[in-house]
Amino acid sequence: MIPRILSLDIASTTGWAFVCGDADKNSFKFGLIKTKVKDSRAQKLVYFREELLILLNRFSPTHVVIEGVYAGPNTKTLVLLSKFAGVAEECCLSVMKIEAYIIHTSTVKSYFKAKNKEQVFNFIVDIFDWDSEKVSFKKCNDITDALAQLVCYYDTVLKCKKFREKTEYGYLYEV
Repeated sequence: MIPRILSLDIASTTGWAFVCGDADKNSFKFGLIKTKVKDSRAQKLVYFREELLILLNRFSPTHVVIEGVYAGPNTKTLVLLSKFAGVAEECCLSVMKIEAYIIHTSTVKSYFKAKNKEQVFNFIVDIFDWDSEKVSFKKCNDITDALAQLVCYYDTVLKCKKFREKTEYGYLYEV
């Protein structure tokens, strides 16, 4: 079976990435689900669910990867992210009959041998040959996180394609 992978970097603004099959640069699709700041938490969750269902029905993934909830110092943020993650997991199981794979940020950073999210961002920008003058960490971080999760999952969990090769001078990443 050809893998169809949807990756979600869940937050009030959720980055998503999708790939089917061979995973060359042109086969990746990506975007954002952006909730409205002025909406209540319940309204944001309903909107997120509606948009996620559109993605699930559009792409019919065989695998879904979700970033594990970051347990930082802000309890309010942790609660909100947990609610979004719960909606995503429920939708994946009830609609697609898929249990989402939860991937931790540290797993992705380790895969890319990155010290922080900014380095992961820079790796993805380089790997996908994006114009660094046109993308910024602040605007595209959610999308690059979803892409990084997808690449890491595709390579290390599914072992479908090697994106990372060890060379005598370090690692080479190629899509």
